[in-house]
Amino acid sequence: MRVRTSLLLLASIISAALAAPACSDDGGTGASGGEASSTTTTASGAGGSGGDGGGTTSFMDHGDVVSVTVDPPMTTIDVTNGASSPESFVAIATYEDQTTAPVQASWSFDQLPLALVDEDGVVTANGNLGGEGTLTATVGSLTATASVTVKLHFTDNPAGLSPADQMLFDAPDGNPSGTLLYPYDQTVFARGIRAPLLQWDGGAPGDSYQITLTEPFAEATLYVDAEPPSRAAIPENIWTALTESNKGGSLSLSIKRLSGGQAHQAMTQSWTIAQGSLRGSIYYWAVNTGQLMKIAPGAASPSIVFDSGPADQLGTPTPANYNGAVPPWESGGNNKRCVACHTVSKDGSRIASVFEKAGSTASPWGTIDLAADPPGVLQITPYDSTTIYLALTPDGALAVENDVNMSMRLRDATSGAPIASALDGIVDKVADPAFSPDGKLLAFSSNVTGSYPVEFWRADLDVFDFDQASNVFSNRRTIANGGAEAIAFPSFSPDSGWVVYQKGNYSRAKYGANQVGSDDLFITDVAGAAGESLLAAASGADLEPKNQHIAYQPTVNPIAVGGYIWVVFVSPRDYGNSMRSTSNPTYENRKQLWVAAVDVNPVPGQDPSHPAFWLPGQDASTINMSGYWALEACHQEGDSCEQGFECCGGFCQPDDMGNYVCVPPPGGCAREGEACETASDCCDSATHDCIGGFCALAEPQ
Repeated sequence: MRVRTSLLLLASIISAALAAPACSDDGGTGASGGEASSTTTTASGAGGSGGDGGGTTSFMDHGDVVSVTVDPPMTTIDVTNGASSPESFVAIATYEDQTTAPVQASWSFDQLPLALVDEDGVVTANGNLGGEGTLTATVGSLTATASVTVKLHFTDNPAGLSPADQMLFDAPDGNPSGTLLYPYDQTVFARGIRAPLLQWDGGAPGDSYQITLTEPFAEATLYVDAEPPSRAAIPENIWTALTESNKGGSLSLSIKRLSGGQAHQAMTQSWTIAQGSLRGSIYYWAVNTGQLMKIAPGAASPSIVFDSGPADQLGTPTPANYNGAVPPWESGGNNKRCVACHTVSKDGSRIASVFEKAGSTASPWGTIDLAADPPGVLQITPYDSTTIYLALTPDGALAVENDVNMSMRLRDATSGAPIASALDGIVDKVADPAFSPDGKLLAFSSNVTGSYPVEFWRADLDVFDFDQASNVFSNRRTIANGGAEAIAFPSFSPDSGWVVYQKGNYSRAKYGANQVGSDDLFITDVAGAAGESLLAAASGADLEPKNQHIAYQPTVNPIAVGGYIWVVFVSPRDYGNSMRSTSNPTYENRKQLWVAAVDVNPVPGQDPSHPAFWLPGQDASTINMSGYWALEACHQEGDSCEQGFECCGGFCQPDDMGNYVCVPPPGGCAREGEACETASDCCDSATHDCIGGFCALAEPQ
């Protein structure tokens, strides 16, 4: 397309000519500088000297537009508490004769969540997300770009400090403001979780604080009062804006104390925000209520998974071999049957859980259908069963039952019927079975020395290969030797290539009189090439001694997010000053659920883990343990979704209205979170890999 002055600037030149002073008979010069530089010549008009009074206008043609630029070439739009001013851009054309002038253009912006651009080149920030994008001006076949940065600024002053008081924080002395207790420095947080509760020591009654959170595209300044024990909540809207705006840079925390009119030296930390949102739900046992609870990352509170039924009634389905015990079940509270040790299928369709009969921990187990509305019990094994732990295949079709005598057997999870396999009568002294996410491996504690599967003081880690089509277990081998210690509670990484587990001097956190299991988290590869690594940061190696070596029961999220695998585990460690012990946390504190990020590709000899965070939203008034991470039951075609792994078919795409729904395989490459077989299936294979059947970042960004 040939763009010439005579076509593009005709209207503006005529307007300029009409408004300009009369020109002499010998012609005048055109506009200079940044204005359209066509020359206009006008004959003398009526009443002038000479001429016929008709008047003529001629235009100098500057030739085609040879290049385009955007003015300004870069800018930052500052958004303060959601408000900002639009930024105007102009396309500048350069013609064949090197003259320049503003020119009409078509405008587009590549980051619509950040800002919108109108037909006149005016960019308006949306106000809830920071970042940078590229503005493009198109003139014919030519394009030019400008860089647009949107930066969010938040100020919140619940303490009601005056501007004069706020300025005092600009001149702190050398005295410390206090000691940060929680979160931990260098923690990796993911998007999609609630804000951490800031907790510290060192303040006095009447003190005020300036809390500053800073990253490249967003910052927040909060002025708060925090009476000892000092705590402060980050407003959820601010936390969401900070984490969603983060592009991999550090999120820095600074807390300064103002006491008696003098500010003190800041307490500081630095965190990493993983470039992705945690998905799925964590199913856990609230011990002192005896109920199975579930919480999704980002939820404000947990919910009961299913109604377990009255403890004083046998219930349905009725277990065989009932011996007439009254009541038939242990009560977990409110006369509800106590459901305890459990596991969840990777696809979130089923739970297998022990139903505690009165006076015994070795009990029958049942299968709960999570896809039903409401979830209900599909089957329950005979009342005289002696089950302790369970494993489910990824689709929930089969279960491995671990009995009190430390043996295992394979069962149909729908009916509970036994299935003949290599486990029968061969495998003994075993505990804690777990299937891999691909269903091709079964890991378990082996060569156990101890009283029963809950309590033992040494064990190795073994795996079987498993063919679900034929129910064949084969090729048993040891992948980690416990030596004089006990390996327990194995859980596979999303790609089934690594196993996370606890190891220490005892399998149980608390046992006997003042006896505590000293355990840490470890990871090893199934192939045996990398060997075992201590997850020191996740286990709390840098915490004060009383909070070290008390990390138990890890399970792994079946989806890799942001270049990390995510491990939920149990620990009675201190939770800031909200839950603090004076001596031994295991006996004084409640067990709670903690989450840690582990690099998706561990490097031998290096700790791939990062400091853990307390799982927000769990009920801090209950004893929480046995957290199992699983996806929600998958959505059918046409159902709403956010990412492909939520869909039974593995793909989530926008419909004609722009709403994301589950769709059949659309062909072409797979986006992040969508189904894949190899890394080459992923749209951005340079930075993504096929991990556990879905495209995910291959390493932290």
